[in-house]
Amino acid sequence: MKTIKVRGLVIKEYETGEADKRLLLLCKDVGRVMVYARGARKPRSKFMAAAQIFTYSDFVLAKGRGFYSLAQADVIENFYDLRKDYDRLMVAHIIVDACAKTVLEKSECNDLLRLVLKCLKNLMADKCELVSNVFFLRFFDFHGLRPHSAECAVCGIPVDEMTDGIFWSAEGTVCVSHSNSDFILSRGAVAAVSYILSSELSAAFWFEVGNDVSEELSRANKMLWECHYG
Repeated sequence: MKTIKVRGLVIKEYETGEADKRLLLLCKDVGRVMVYARGARKPRSKFMAAAQIFTYSDFVLAKGRGFYSLAQADVIENFYDLRKDYDRLMVAHIIVDACAKTVLEKSECNDLLRLVLKCLKNLMADKCELVSNVFFLRFFDFHGLRPHSAECAVCGIPVDEMTDGIFWSAEGTVCVSHSNSDFILSRGAVAAVSYILSSELSAAFWFEVGNDVSEELSRANKMLWECHYG
């Protein structure tokens, strides 16, 4: 039986049969992969540790007729502490759910996987709202939906020249003449968007904003998600 080796993160787990699981993996180089883990719910299963959501492992997969089955797994990181706090756990689920709904099979997603792992690691430090905002802005960028933050997405006027307010849209910042909503971003929120999108990934978590700006970023990300993914 042909086998392949992949390194990936469990982003979904489903119970099946009496003691088995199906795992959805986000993997380097190959995108999303659905895997059948036989006996993973048994107390003494060799797959029990690796067959948990948020677990990052090296997997050996055996290719069957139209599916993969788990042959071997070596855990690299289990992010166990995420399960000890409801807020952290909720944000972690939102992050992996977004990936599960948008990443295709056989697609290169190394940058996205790196982003998710960085977010889970920073969630362990209890930076829930910041992590969520960083993730979604970088997530949209990964999918080719990078929002404008320096100029109007329609006419190109710089945000510094927008004296009647900086409005937010599905494409990012727009001037009052091209806005179809009343959602105005503060200049602090616009600066935060620009920083998150332009900085190195590790540095994207090295800043703090007030509650007002954090709420603006959350609302902006929600609008982008609803516009592009419903």
